Amino acid sequence: MNKNQLFRQIHIYISLFFLPMAFIFSISGIAYIFGFKQDIGIKEENYIIKQNIKDEEQGNFLLNFLKENNLSIPSNTKLFKDKKNNSINIGGIHYQASIAKINDNEYKITTKTRSLLGDLIMLHKNKGMWYFSVLSIAFGCALFFLYFSGLFITLFASKKNRKKQIYVLLLGILITFLLAYLSL
Repeated sequence: MNKNQLFRQIHIYISLFFLPMAFIFSISGIAYIFGFKQDIGIKEENYIIKQNIKDEEQGNFLLNFLKENNLSIPSNTKLFKDKKNNSINIGGIHYQASIAKINDNEYKITTKTRSLLGDLIMLHKNKGMWYFSVLSIAFGCALFFLYFSGLFITLFASKKNRKKQIYVLLLGILITFLLAYLSL
C-alpha cells in the first residue's frame, strides 16, 4: 500500500468513526447560533413546600419528596449546590431536581427535563460528563488530521486540477480571515 492509499484509508475510517460527533456538533452549533439555548423545549415542574427543613437535611428531603410523589429520581443523586439559584440539586444535564429556600418555612422543588436538542447543546457546551469531553477533544484532534490528510490527498497526491484547488484554498483562507476580522 502506498502513502496515498494509506492516507485515504485512514481519512475514510476516522471520518466514519466521528460522523455522529460531526452531526451532534453541527446541529447543536447551528441551533445555538440561531438563538436556541439549552432550555429549548424544557419540561419544568414546580412544587411549593410549606415546612421548616434544616439546611443539612434538604438533600434527603428532596429525594424523599421525589419518591413519595412518584417523580423520577435522577440516576446521579450526588448533591451539588447551584450558587446562581441558591439551590441544592441532583441529576445531570437531561433530568435534574432541585430544592431552593424561599423563606424560613417555604421551599420550592423543581424538576427539569431537557429536550433532545437541549441535551445536544449542553454536550456541545461541555456540560456533560467527562467521558463525552474526552470524545469531543478526540473529535477536535481528528478534524485537524482529517483536513491535513484531505489537503495531502487533494493538493499533493492528485495532480488533476491542482491550480484550481490551490485557488479555492486561498479564497477560503482570505474569506475566513476577512469575515473573522470584520466580525470582531
